[in-house]
Amino acid sequence: MLIGISGLITPDIYRVMYQAGHLDELVIADANYSAFAMGNNVVYSETNRNDFLLSEILKYFPVDDDRDNPIKVMSLEDSIYEELPLMWDIFQVALNESAINKIDIYPINRSDFYRETLNAYAVIKTCDCRPHSTLIIRKGMVLECDRS
Repeated sequence: MLIGISGLITPDIYRVMYQAGHLDELVIADANYSAFAMGNNVVYSETNRNDFLLSEILKYFPVDDDRDNPIKVMSLEDSIYEELPLMWDIFQVALNESAINKIDIYPINRSDFYRETLNAYAVIKTCDCRPHSTLIIRKGMVLECDRS
């Protein structure tokens, strides 16, 4: 155990966050997401709250602000749901509380979402079973490195 380090982020998650480069993407995948079919670099978090994990990740992981839509969710086309998922609001609250600049989640169609997860640097598989609790985060640049 270490002091001040989130228990939601495993050593493997810290590793993939650190190793990912500018414009690499991380997927926070819910319990229903087929992580191994959609990515070769799969790590785990036992959290059942992807919004909590997102908030913790954003403390360390810079979000890309050079391009549009650095945070993506799967759109509702062909969905059984008639209303926007509650998870989208929950993710937006986490982003608003964590982000330096205003970042909105952006829905993309199912096939584009799966294609992007196939090309993601890593997939973080969680125990969150809430519908529509999977999202993609694109890494930005770290502009200053502490060399002390």
